[in-house]
Amino acid sequence: MTYRIEITADSLAELAGRVSALASQLQATTAPHAYVAPVPVKDPTPAKTAANEIVALMAAVAKPVAEPAALDFDTDVAPHVLELVKAKGKPAAQEILSQFGVEKASLLDPTRWPELVATLKGAL
Repeated sequence: MTYRIEITADSLAELAGRVSALASQLQATTAPHAYVAPVPVKDPTPAKTAANEIVALMAAVAKPVAEPAALDFDTDVAPHVLELVKAKGKPAAQEILSQFGVEKASLLDPTRWPELVATLKGAL
């Protein structure tokens, strides 16, 4: 039997909360309703429940991801603008910059530089 669960969240904290709530619900629905005497087993390791597997998966997924290296404007951004100007002219570069709401690449928020570089490369 295969189960598929999709959980969307805006942050890791929200994802953790939603997975935890789901795990609690699954544990509550899979818990026996009447007392059942334990059966001795040779392996003392407790069987994993669906909830335990979800929590373990959440812990594995919630590990922090390394931030991409910050770009330097002079070495990583400006050369791509100049390359586009040289290949297709200044109006082509101005058109792309206007899509980002700026007249000059240096005025763009540095967090958006990777997106700008990708767009410039795609225009070549």
